[in-house]
Amino acid sequence: MKPATLAVLLMLPLAACMEVDVRAQAEPGSAGAGAAAPSGGGQDSSHNYYMYGRSDDAPDAQVNPGRAFNDYRARLGLPRLSRSGRLDAAAAAHARDVARMGEVTHAGSNGSTIGQRVRAQGYDYGRVAENVAWTARGFPTVMKVWNDSPGHRANLRLRDVTEFGLARSGDYWVLLVARPK
Repeated sequence: MKPATLAVLLMLPLAACMEVDVRAQAEPGSAGAGAAAPSGGGQDSSHNYYMYGRSDDAPDAQVNPGRAFNDYRARLGLPRLSRSGRLDAAAAAHARDVARMGEVTHAGSNGSTIGQRVRAQGYDYGRVAENVAWTARGFPTVMKVWNDSPGHRANLRLRDVTEFGLARSGDYWVLLVARPK
């Protein structure tokens, strides 16, 4: 294992509680992982950030991320969520934005919040939460990292959401889970 990868792995438990500033440039053909704590009552609230280091492992091109996310929920006895084109669009816009900025963040480059970005796509939410991630290791790693972090896991397992959107830009991933008003 490379020393830099080992250092990142040792920092993972701490990363769930603090912002990790990731300045790496997104590269076409790779993947990512990071998350927000659940927002309550339609509000954007505190966030957790996560970063997972690069690896020589190639991302699994055969994985359907949306199906993998819903399969994860089904294995836990949670309802599958419907895919929302509006949430996909909001996730895609933010994934491109964080990739351009080169950091894992919930704030848009223009200062936008999760709620503002979702509403800009015409989605009027009653509840919304976001996970943002960076890793070159593919969606299975994104899910593992999110599941290993309490804040990220809470978003993955929310019971009061009905729809999701998921997008990737380079090594950056954005997952939105929501319930419309």
